[in-house]
Amino acid sequence: MEDATTTSTITTTNEKSDTATKPWYAWLVDAPRPPTTVPSPVLEELPGLPRLNYNLWDYKTKLFIVSSLLIIESSLLPIALFYGLWFNTTLRHGIVFAIITAFFGLVTGIEFGLRTLKLTLPVDAYRPLGAGHRRWALDFTHATLSCGYTVMTGILIGASIPHEPLVRPLAMPVPFFLIQIGIQLLVTGWLNRRHYPAPFRISSVAKGERVPPLVYTLVEDIVTVDGGAGLEYRRSFKARYETSPRFRGMIARQNWFWGIGAFLVGVGTMVVIWTVPQEVAYGVGWGVPLVFASLWTLITVLWLRKDLRREKECWRLGNGPSPMP
Repeated sequence: MEDATTTSTITTTNEKSDTATKPWYAWLVDAPRPPTTVPSPVLEELPGLPRLNYNLWDYKTKLFIVSSLLIIESSLLPIALFYGLWFNTTLRHGIVFAIITAFFGLVTGIEFGLRTLKLTLPVDAYRPLGAGHRRWALDFTHATLSCGYTVMTGILIGASIPHEPLVRPLAMPVPFFLIQIGIQLLVTGWLNRRHYPAPFRISSVAKGERVPPLVYTLVEDIVTVDGGAGLEYRRSFKARYETSPRFRGMIARQNWFWGIGAFLVGVGTMVVIWTVPQEVAYGVGWGVPLVFASLWTLITVLWLRKDLRREKECWRLGNGPSPMP
């Protein structure tokens, strides 16, 4: 009885000691991952084909919450506040946009701050491959988002300053971001197709290596950091891309699909903003990008499932590893 009590005391003491010695950032590094319970063509194991050990459906609750908040922040809330306050109150127009601007970036700011924290942790748990222990070796997606957020915020602040706010420019932030992303997708897709060497490190792709399509970089960075998959996902994603020719083709097609779509929708929305009445323009500027993103995401999900199944079928038939051309 005495031995059992002593053992229990020692165990409790050790547990307290382990808890006390854990660093403050342990909750970011050691976050539990849900077990994969949903069958997925992404996770099916085949000999020689690197496995992507990450099933988005396992995170459906988090995905639903974050996606809903982003949709509300980047589309529904600005539209609701604008039309509700503009037509149904006597508030000065400057006050209306001050209220709208105050809510802009709340969710994205928290997410951006969290990914900054993850990338600058003392331990190398999320940073790009090859970055080593350099704490400020942020990924390429971080730079892309920083540029977009800075310009979008500048537009909102600058166009809200006049006594009578500039409604058309205030409808431009999201279409501008679509144009920015669209250009990056198209340029990197073209550079990849032409086998251009990277002029600088692009996330896990070192300087001098072949420029990757931006879709490749975005998927790697977002799943690793924002999705919490960690460095193991960077390694497995890179291995899959380098090993499977059909996987590379899938990434290239998605890059062109999103690049052309984002650029055309962004430019088209800008044109409409400057040709219709300003009250209509505001709804177009904040509403059309949401419709585009929703439709393109649905098509992408169905398309990827088909491509991944086809990749497995071809792999089974003997079209195995193929070096990058």
